[in-house]
Amino acid sequence: MNRATALASLLALLAIACGSPSASTQASAARSSQTPSSTNFTFDILSVPGGTWAASTARIASGISCSGPIGASDAVAIVTLHSGEVVLRDYADPRNPRSACKFQGESVPAFLIDSRHAVVGSRDCCNIFAVVDLPDVRFHWFALPRPPGFNSGLLAVSPRLDEIAWLSNNDTTGGDRKVHLTTKSGDQVVANLPPALGRCGAANLSKEGAYTHSGNHLYVLDQPLPKNTLIVFQANKQVLSLVPPGGVWAQPEMAVWSPTSEALFYRQNGDVWQWTQAAGPQRYLTGVDWYYPTFSPSGSHLAYSVPRSDGLHDIYLIDVAHGGSPQLIKGARNFPVFLNSTQLWYWTEGQGICGPGLNHPLVYDITDGSEAGSIVDQVTAVWPATSSSF
Repeated sequence: MNRATALASLLALLAIACGSPSASTQASAARSSQTPSSTNFTFDILSVPGGTWAASTARIASGISCSGPIGASDAVAIVTLHSGEVVLRDYADPRNPRSACKFQGESVPAFLIDSRHAVVGSRDCCNIFAVVDLPDVRFHWFALPRPPGFNSGLLAVSPRLDEIAWLSNNDTTGGDRKVHLTTKSGDQVVANLPPALGRCGAANLSKEGAYTHSGNHLYVLDQPLPKNTLIVFQANKQVLSLVPPGGVWAQPEMAVWSPTSEALFYRQNGDVWQWTQAAGPQRYLTGVDWYYPTFSPSGSHLAYSVPRSDGLHDIYLIDVAHGGSPQLIKGARNFPVFLNSTQLWYWTEGQGICGPGLNHPLVYDITDGSEAGSIVDQVTAVWPATSSSF
């Protein structure tokens, strides 16, 4: 499917989703966590934004500018520079990266779909989003359903641009929580999630959902208090379901897809597990409590951090392509993420008056083991590298 067709499909799938807001509460009748059920939720396509949405869409649309081409296979990252600018860095030449796009205010992308497509969203109201073509800066607007009494949140947009994953819940109680998949055929509830008490920020929080680069699988990692749920979907079918029972529950956390296969890696009960649809969950690393796992674009290297007893972290690297074991590359480092095939970005750590804290951002070259200072202060999203958190 080419991009023009795929974008047309994105618009079509949202427009075709049936029903009306007044009838949408009927969706709460679906209770089975295993059997997909259609809903009456309605999506709105805002091809000509107006009304109460006009101000939000105008602010978002005015904040993006791009220059120069972006290759379809270029390694890219949404980053914040020392200067405070938020940019899309293009690493087609890792030694000479360039800022291909700049983002201001509400235009900062929530995540990347690929090197040429990002998702932006309004921060003030209405659950308005857009798939943005880069570097052309064309917007394809849509709004998640939000009928009276319900809230909704975006999880992910398929790389094929033919499916949107999102959550709905009762706005008053936080219950009646459902995972939706919307395609051109309509909207389906594909899972029911346990009641949630809410969640404040925590070091062990990561992405709530992500598709594989092929778009064939989607994981949803629900992380409210008190217990996590991890579900993997192939189309609307659940092919992995780690749902908390009563009593003690070993949380699935820090999930990340391989960028080159349909393999999901996550930690649970003190180990790291590898899941594939053919083999199911298999123990991958024993006794590893990893944080912020990240794969290089080729899938040949895997890096992650591990907490130490003094509150700092160490970073380990695995040469996956050659079946290597974890190697400690640097101590007192945290928040690793691959920017491209050779460069791993992270922060140094140190003990301060108030305890552990971050010091300086660095880039580690996996080809020669060298470190260099980085002009990147924060990473928001990467592609085709994968990360549990960025």
